[in-house]
Amino acid sequence: MDPGIYKIIHFVGLIVFFTGIGSLLALDPKRPAALRRPAMIHGVGLLLLLVSGFGLQAKLKLGFPGWFTAKLAILIVLGAMIAVIKRKLIPTPIVYLLVIVLGSAAADLGFSNSMILRP
Repeated sequence: MDPGIYKIIHFVGLIVFFTGIGSLLALDPKRPAALRRPAMIHGVGLLLLLVSGFGLQAKLKLGFPGWFTAKLAILIVLGAMIAVIKRKLIPTPIVYLLVIVLGSAAADLGFSNSMILRP
């Protein structure tokens, strides 16, 4: 498959993933039935991100450079945010800030090190 297709799938996964996180943050955690759909959206977005990221890595024969491993670790932490949000382990404003900072760091790692995005 063309690397551009992987990039598009990655960006769609990013949108879906952060839509799920935003929806989870907006809902009441005391109503578990209301959290089901946003949790599924979160999971589908994370799956799209990981599959397209690994597909692009394999297509470009990148191996496992440090920036890729760091980005993978950030995505795992962001994926675990669903448990933090559901259990209210961290206050919501701090979760917002943490998600924005981690998402920005992952975007910076991807944009500054990706060969497909360079002219």
